[in-house]
Amino acid sequence: MRTEDRNSIRRLAFGVTLAFGLGLLLDWPLAYIGAVFAALFLQAPVGLPLAAFGKLFVFSIGLMLISFILSAVFAPYSVVFLMLVAIGIILSFVWSVSGAGVLPGVIALMGALMIPNLLLQSQDLAFVLVIWIPLNLFFAGCVATLMFTLIPAAPPSQAAQKQAQAAPDFDPARRIFRMSMVTVPFAMVFFLSGSSALLVLFFVALLSQQLAAMPAAGKAVAKAMLTANLLGAAVAIICYEINVIAPVLVTPILLCLFFCLTLGTLGKSGTPLAAAAGSAITTALVVYGGTIAPYSDDADVKSLVRVAQVATAAIFVILAYVVVDEFWPEKKQQEAQTA
Repeated sequence: MRTEDRNSIRRLAFGVTLAFGLGLLLDWPLAYIGAVFAALFLQAPVGLPLAAFGKLFVFSIGLMLISFILSAVFAPYSVVFLMLVAIGIILSFVWSVSGAGVLPGVIALMGALMIPNLLLQSQDLAFVLVIWIPLNLFFAGCVATLMFTLIPAAPPSQAAQKQAQAAPDFDPARRIFRMSMVTVPFAMVFFLSGSSALLVLFFVALLSQQLAAMPAAGKAVAKAMLTANLLGAAVAIICYEINVIAPVLVTPILLCLFFCLTLGTLGKSGTPLAAAAGSAITTALVVYGGTIAPYSDDADVKSLVRVAQVATAAIFVILAYVVVDEFWPEKKQQEAQTA
């Protein structure tokens, strides 16, 4: 294994564990979301510049406040409220596809999905979410910056730089349409059913962005994402059962370090499961972190129930993408212009 790969694994494992462990030690709300943010930062080939991180942090604060205010004003008007949720989802995809990136897109989807859903239950809880999502993002960014400083990344090659600077070869309008066809119906059913499983909404925000970033490949993409989420869910269940046997604070911290090292190594291994490792880490953090540090009043919900919730959402989104790929396959930008 190359030195850069080993450094990347160590950065990811120790950085995510630091964010996860400190969140538990300080008893932060939504600490597992901070760990997921850290994982997304640390899976990048290079650290995010401080100026870009500052803009992202300010963006998250403004977005959460706007979502809270609009949701509070229009909550009594169900039809208008659902229309605003749908518009928020579509605008999140527009923002992501326009070049903002995966993480800003995830944050925008959190504002469009999680804040309105929680506000229907309690304005006080929703405002806590407005505060703690940006704070967890800030903490994750500090951890990522620290890890990239302690374990520097090698400068990207010229080929990688040219590839990153190249214009995306896909039809933006068609990609936005495809993502919206999957996520908007799910959100409408979720809100109309009265469900309050924030974990599911956060997971859908992650999964939608991960699938959107992949080239359309129909069943191949579905199989890869399903494998990743099953792998992450299995890791989360094993960690939860070990936590039950040894319910002390050091247990989840060590378990987080172990599965990040294991899955990070898997991601650099070149095996068929390597492509699933990154998504498996985020799935494990969402399910396991949400189980041992629940945010709302459903603290007695067991790990298997959370896995079932996430699995249901994953299966729906993945199968929906298979259908969308069949009837509205993604096109390259040049093809779209000549069509």
